[in-house]
Amino acid sequence: MTFAAWNVAIEAIYAAAAAPGLWPEVLREIAACFEATGSVLLYRHEDGRFGSIVSPSLVPFSAEYGECWQHLDVRAERVFHAIACGQRDVQADHLFFTEAEAAELPIFRDFLHPRGFGWAMSVPVSPLPAVQVILTLLRAREQRGYDAEAQGRLLALSRHVERALALSIRLMDAEAERDGLAAALDRVDCGVFVLGGDRHLLHANGTADRLLGKGLIVSAGRLRATDAVAQKSLQARCEVLEGDDVSGTAATDASLLVPNGERGLILQILPLISSLGVPALQTARMIVLASDPAAEHAFDPTVVRDAFKLTLGEARLAALIGAGTPPGEAADALGITEGTARSVLKRVFAKMGVSRQSEMATLMGKLFMLRQR
Repeated sequence: MTFAAWNVAIEAIYAAAAAPGLWPEVLREIAACFEATGSVLLYRHEDGRFGSIVSPSLVPFSAEYGECWQHLDVRAERVFHAIACGQRDVQADHLFFTEAEAAELPIFRDFLHPRGFGWAMSVPVSPLPAVQVILTLLRAREQRGYDAEAQGRLLALSRHVERALALSIRLMDAEAERDGLAAALDRVDCGVFVLGGDRHLLHANGTADRLLGKGLIVSAGRLRATDAVAQKSLQARCEVLEGDDVSGTAATDASLLVPNGERGLILQILPLISSLGVPALQTARMIVLASDPAAEHAFDPTVVRDAFKLTLGEARLAALIGAGTPPGEAADALGITEGTARSVLKRVFAKMGVSRQSEMATLMGKLFMLRQR
């Protein structure tokens, strides 16, 4: 991988944030970064709806996979289970299968290998609590599995993908490409603030307007947080994104909490690489997404992950149990056994420095500024 290829991929990711139709080309650039044959985004909504986006090289095979092979994909089952178990975020096929085992499994023997595909590598991202996404890269059969360096690079890149998808998935649901961006922004399920340089507000959708005065204000034309600590963090993150190089922004946390009475607003901040196609917004530099977490999503997994240095799998379990879901029900929701959930919970306790579920819930409640009952 060259730095040029990396930067091209990062710029493509953020260009697609407000233009969901660009994601197939984004996946092509991501594949090129890792010398992969192609890449796939598989996403699942809480209501059970699935969707996928594939790089152009995988289009000829995607329909056949969905119709004939998806329910027989043992490798995908193991990857999803490993992600839910939470020991690591990036999962590589060669860590689950030997060459001999892969040669006998139908998904490899009869589908992947005849089409020239070999080992894959996957990483989960969480653009919004109600949507789970897996990014997968497929290599050619003659190539070796992805090494630790490649896995680390994929983890770094996944944070950029997560930021961009936070807006893209909402625009997909709002049918932006049919009705236009301006109309779609007013229909998305969160506040959208479009900012120019130095945090000058260029546009706010209806939800964003209603959030003003609830932890966020516009002062001298600039978006500001009313809390001094949150304002300092907001300004620092915006200054990073105003720079010419956004490839390093993955080092910062994906989300920012802004106090709002008994609850905290969750902000996601992403740069804009290309024009939004709206004349009044030609000078836009970044978008701030602001959401007031609903009761069923009291704890956003990305905030829990970033605050306590968990894997996304660990954070999803912690978010469910911290909100009062019994371990058995949380395990069912994540597709793991209750015994596995309790093992994961022990790791979460150790990382958070607590010993009981009640202590974990209290700590998370303080993080999210929720009144404890």
